[in-house]
Amino acid sequence: MGKKIQYKGSSTPGKNTPGQYASKIASAVIKACLNTGILPSVVIGQAMQESLYGNNYKAYYFNNPFGHMANSNWSGDSVRLGTGKAPYWRAYPTLLDAFKSHVAILQGNKYKIQGVALKKTPIAQLDSLQKAGYNVGPDRNQYAAKINRIINQYQLPGYDKQLLAMERELNDNNLAFHEQDGITQALHSIFA
Repeated sequence: MGKKIQYKGSSTPGKNTPGQYASKIASAVIKACLNTGILPSVVIGQAMQESLYGNNYKAYYFNNPFGHMANSNWSGDSVRLGTGKAPYWRAYPTLLDAFKSHVAILQGNKYKIQGVALKKTPIAQLDSLQKAGYNVGPDRNQYAAKINRIINQYQLPGYDKQLLAMERELNDNNLAFHEQDGITQALHSIFA
């Protein structure tokens, strides 16, 4: 079991601009997304929205841009703001660990049923995430549109192109994940 950390600083200590944060996390996101079907633009857009551009304390100090809770199946370090009854959040050792964890979540259970990883465009993946109930907040019916605006505003599809180029270079058949035939994609999905 990891350490339980009581964080007593500012809830938003960071000073990242949106562009700085996207650039800072892009490499780790692309590595986490390799051959998973999940598009980096979606993950970066989510991270930007959910962490106030990497400026909330969970993202800034503890590599948790998504607010993943430290529930009973988490054995790593965890952090909470102040003392009292505040929930504990996962504290990841690195950004890559955080993004790998998030991509694994997006490949699992209800998201797999909605076929998130098999969708070929950011808005299609976001619509599937919304249909699967990714966001349970009051803006849940606008979630896909909200993240898609961030993706377009900060030109995040360029990171998807980087991913495709890397996958073509890495894969034996010189095809990116979304260029594979349906059987290969289904096998990736089953064994993810």
